[in-house]
Amino acid sequence: MAKTPVYNLSSVSDAQTCGIRHIGIGVYSSGKIREYLRHKGFESSVCDEAVKCLVKREYIDDCRAGRKVLLSRSGKKQESHAMLYQRLMAAGINRASIDILLSEVEEDVDLCFNLYLSIKPFIDEGDDIDKISLELQKVAAKRGFGMETSRSAFRLWLKKVMND
Repeated sequence: MAKTPVYNLSSVSDAQTCGIRHIGIGVYSSGKIREYLRHKGFESSVCDEAVKCLVKREYIDDCRAGRKVLLSRSGKKQESHAMLYQRLMAAGINRASIDILLSEVEEDVDLCFNLYLSIKPFIDEGDDIDKISLELQKVAAKRGFGMETSRSAFRLWLKKVMND
């Protein structure tokens, strides 16, 4: 049975070691590692310094961790920029990385259009367009898309599925 290591809670070096052990081969954000170290009892200033060192040594990469979050919210799980921002903040991604990541993401209309395509890639002959519109816009609202964005995306979606 492995022995639990004893750390000096005021040592930046020990905090880095603890963080590296926790990271292993995984992908973690700076915020999540800072939170983990605080939970382990390290002093706040020690956590901040340790995270700074781990970022510098490339054990932590917020953009990489953020891309993992964004990837999980694509297709039928697609969300608006506003919701993606909140999700990235909750994942402990720093603001500078969030700005970079969201600048790489398509506009909300395109995101909503892709959501619609993933939910309903084609129209059957007997489908009621008004009913489909309401269903898709209801899903879009739950995912943080505004009414105007949702309507614009629906028009694009309708044009696409009618031509295919």
